[in-house]
Amino acid sequence: MRGSFMGCPVFHIGSAMMKTKIFAVTLFAGGILVGAGSSEIIHAQAPTLATKQVFQTDLKNLPGQEVLLFASTWQPGFRLPLHMHPEGHEITYVVEGEQTFEIDGVGTRIAKTGEAIYTPPNTPHFGRNATDKESKTIVVRIKATDQPVAVEVRR
Repeated sequence: MRGSFMGCPVFHIGSAMMKTKIFAVTLFAGGILVGAGSSEIIHAQAPTLATKQVFQTDLKNLPGQEVLLFASTWQPGFRLPLHMHPEGHEITYVVEGEQTFEIDGVGTRIAKTGEAIYTPPNTPHFGRNATDKESKTIVVRIKATDQPVAVEVRR
């Protein structure tokens, strides 16, 4: 302590020590700013799929079968893994944008706004948004109630 000001102790910090503390505070604040900016860049680069099941019901005239309806928003570059739907039919309708599908035994198919793609049961396939714009789809699945919606296919 080197004195007081209005009854409070006053400490004098040497100029080298003060510079070190200012540097440390500046480095810390800069790290926070860079980290915050980086997380935005990382989030912007991570392609994603937002999907929501909007309907499900048993098909009364087809015992053991159900229908499911999904609404999805695909970010540019997002790709599903190779998968199939055990004993399940899939119809994908493109509401907005464009979707590219790779379907075993069929090949590459591109569906644009207003078009639909059918994938038969037990058929390995995947979909992707190969564009630089968001796309939206409605997917109808008719499947056996005792089967999962999808299983990943490993090759």
